[in-house]
Amino acid sequence: MRKKLLALVSLGWIFNYAHRMAIPPLIPMIKAELGINNAEAGLLMTALLLPYALVQVPAGYFGDRIGRKRLLTLSIIGYSLSSALIIFARGYWDLLAIRALYGIFSGLYYAPATALISEVYRERKGSALGVFMVGPPVGSGIAPLIVVPIAVNLEWRYAFLVLSVLSTMIGIALALAVRGEVSRPSRVTFSIPRNVFLLSAANFIVLAAFFGLLTFLVSFLVNAGVSLETASLLFSLLSVIGIAGSLVGGGLYDRIGRRSVAVVFGLNALLTLLLAVTASPWVILPLGITFYSVGAIVTAYTSEKATGENLGSVMGFVNMVGFFGATVGPYLVGLLIDHFGYEKAFLSIPAMYMLAWAVIKLEEGIEGRKERRLSRT
Repeated sequence: MRKKLLALVSLGWIFNYAHRMAIPPLIPMIKAELGINNAEAGLLMTALLLPYALVQVPAGYFGDRIGRKRLLTLSIIGYSLSSALIIFARGYWDLLAIRALYGIFSGLYYAPATALISEVYRERKGSALGVFMVGPPVGSGIAPLIVVPIAVNLEWRYAFLVLSVLSTMIGIALALAVRGEVSRPSRVTFSIPRNVFLLSAANFIVLAAFFGLLTFLVSFLVNAGVSLETASLLFSLLSVIGIAGSLVGGGLYDRIGRRSVAVVFGLNALLTLLLAVTASPWVILPLGITFYSVGAIVTAYTSEKATGENLGSVMGFVNMVGFFGATVGPYLVGLLIDHFGYEKAFLSIPAMYMLAWAVIKLEEGIEGRKERRLSRT
């Protein structure tokens, strides 16, 4: 039962990302059709990420209250049907509104899913969350493989209809194949401990960098002279390698614990700097490992800061703050591109990772001093 649950919940997370990351490879076509600039294109990600962030804490709390599997099923069906509405979008504001609706339903997923997995796989939560967190790289990787051929041969709106049919099947399978609620706390409280605030701030910064890079990576490579088809394949390659990165990140957390957070932040700063300076496709190979290892590590670390009574709320809070950063990242990077060009704008990404690294080192110092004081008493 545990393996079936993990597989279906992970598939739901994969398609959650496939829907949201279907926009970046289509930005050149959408810009041409709707006559929008890069900052406005970045808002197509912000439009879904802001409502996504706002529902994180309620999703965690109500998942604990009414049942996590029940809320996950509702999320999958809801984000599938709302994303399918893009077929009717005829203008920029139509597209923004539909993406916002999608953001609400997709936002109901992460907190109950990670709380559920953390409870079911208590002894090996890092590795189990590493499997779950293949969702971002796999979803981001399959998105251009599905949407670009449909967009080239038919019309880009139909790509979302295809994705919606596939993800709806996952929601139905989760509802029918896993009977009842697998894990549900006997007592639920809504409380956010202060020791998650610095972690939340670091998560804000890294998700701004993460989504800023993903939103404009294809456009950045095209600007550097790479064809759209090759740039889309490199985007997918980053995500394919990221599957291993997610698994490595989960295993690394099980081995060295919270120290893994600073390690991957520092490596991402170095590799995104090399990408910004060289625009070399070879940087994609190591970057795929470190870029996608962050999710499993931060998620596992967050779960350690909660109790069984407030696990959903804490997972939702840290992710909510992080996705406030995600709403800022695409717009900020798009704005910088419009004013300074791709090369200079992409230097903001390693700068963000370095700032997040500094915040985590500060948090490590504070936690270390607390532990030393407790050991002396």
